[in-house]
Amino acid sequence: MGEILDALHCLQEIELQLSDLRRAEERKGRQVRNAQREIRKLDDRIAGLRADQAARQAEANHFDGDVTRREESITRHRVALLEARTNKDYAAILTSINTEKADSAKIEKLALEKLAELERVQEAVEACLQQRVTAEQHLEKCEQALQEFLESTAEQRQTLEAQRDTAASGLPPSTMSIFARVAAKHDGEALAEVIRLHPRREEYACGGCHMTVTLDRVSVLRSRDEVQFCGACERILYLPSSATSDV
Repeated sequence: MGEILDALHCLQEIELQLSDLRRAEERKGRQVRNAQREIRKLDDRIAGLRADQAARQAEANHFDGDVTRREESITRHRVALLEARTNKDYAAILTSINTEKADSAKIEKLALEKLAELERVQEAVEACLQQRVTAEQHLEKCEQALQEFLESTAEQRQTLEAQRDTAASGLPPSTMSIFARVAAKHDGEALAEVIRLHPRREEYACGGCHMTVTLDRVSVLRSRDEVQFCGACERILYLPSSATSDV
């Protein structure tokens, strides 16, 4: 390889290490985001349950009030029963009392059902609140893991970035632009070795995507220190150092 390809090869080794660090950071960052999303889902769930709880409590209160009003009405009817002057009045008041009692029993049953539903909703709220506590603890661990990773790799990252700047300093800006674009596309693997497919035939393939590399490109690599691309994956091609003349 010539000076340009040698520099690019060195640059790729550095870029691959930086890529590993970025991927590890992204994994840990994704864990943080997933934990945050889980807390938001729980918050939405809790808000919905509390709204349901409030509605059921209002219904239970309404039934309780209705039962109280009917009991008061029954009490008034009982007083009126004692004051009834005729059998007809007595029978009418007694019918009203029995009707009120029957209606009150139905409402009490509904009130008990609503209270049971309310209790189940309260249990669901408490379960979600406990899940949220656990989710917050998990988020804290994920955030701590990310922070510790960033702190523990900060010096390594700075060193690699300085080495990358040094390796790139001798390269033309256009070449660096190409390298950066291809490296970003392939997670740091901007270069690919040209592979000879048959020892007796001039047939070659890209070591990155295994698609055919033309003999013209191979000839340029043999004769000139010039950037050549794979026509399929766009990686920068290079010849094996031990076979520059007879790949």
